[in-house]
Amino acid sequence: MSFHSEKMSDIQADDARIKLGLRRVGVTDIPKIIRRKWKGQYNELSAKIDVFVDLIPSQRGIHMSRNIEVINEVTSEVTSSLMGELISNTEELCAKIAKKVLLAQPGAKYAEVRLKADYEAETFSEALWKKKLSVHTLRAGANAERKEEGINIIKIIGAEVEGTTVCPCSQELSKDYAKEQLKKKEFSDEQIKTIVDCMPLASHNQRSKAILLLELPESAKRVELDDIIKILEISMSAPLHEVLKRKDEQAVVLYAHSRPSFVEDVVRTILYNVAFKFDYLPSETGIYVKQTNFESIHRHNAVAEIRTTLEILKEQLAEKKGK
Repeated sequence: MSFHSEKMSDIQADDARIKLGLRRVGVTDIPKIIRRKWKGQYNELSAKIDVFVDLIPSQRGIHMSRNIEVINEVTSEVTSSLMGELISNTEELCAKIAKKVLLAQPGAKYAEVRLKADYEAETFSEALWKKKLSVHTLRAGANAERKEEGINIIKIIGAEVEGTTVCPCSQELSKDYAKEQLKKKEFSDEQIKTIVDCMPLASHNQRSKAILLLELPESAKRVELDDIIKILEISMSAPLHEVLKRKDEQAVVLYAHSRPSFVEDVVRTILYNVAFKFDYLPSETGIYVKQTNFESIHRHNAVAEIRTTLEILKEQLAEKKGK
């Protein structure tokens, strides 16, 4: 006995009672295993994918299942089959999904895909002066927009990286206290300067999270995720490490305290490094940076962020250099 009706209503296609357009409607946290091939090696990413489209004012709802069907079709085509085409970058996968979703949803003019996955990268720790392995968060995506000349694609690649920051203000207060105490002990000004300059001084530390996203035209050259992760790690006071022996712990703490950074300092350092490392990208490349310092002695957290373009960033740095 079949429980299917011969004719089923499509109420998503009904007229909306309140005719207002919506920018983003879709599904989130769709789990997928992404199989990739890069530099001759295969690896798998356990990813979560979000897909959105816009909804025209006259239509009651989008066809949610079509978003999921497209995700399944595209990931099956480019990542699952041993004989099929394997992707080398996740932003390209997102672009394929975004374009296909846009075609699958009647009336839609805009589609957005976002992907997150754990990503293990080998980077060089300047604090220990040796290589290390760490797990970070890969962030990829794509925007697809219908235009008269066709579908315009913007690809997104980036990462979230955790690190350590040391508060410059707190460290300066410790320096003031040290100078006062040494003065009471009748050390000379020259001796005090020598002592303070060579000794690591106390400050409060923060576990920090840095985010960098690059929004690229479809024709832009590939951006290496490992380069993005490296920029984020070196822009904070010190990177995180999985395992630290006592000698290494000492080295990381001393290294971090030699590079105190406000949340604003980190964002500006990331931007400077982006302009230097990715100067080959198109001038219209979008840049998004966010730094969060999870405070250790306050009940609040410190945040700084910016959205800009590579063209504007280069102009601002050139102005600063010319002054």
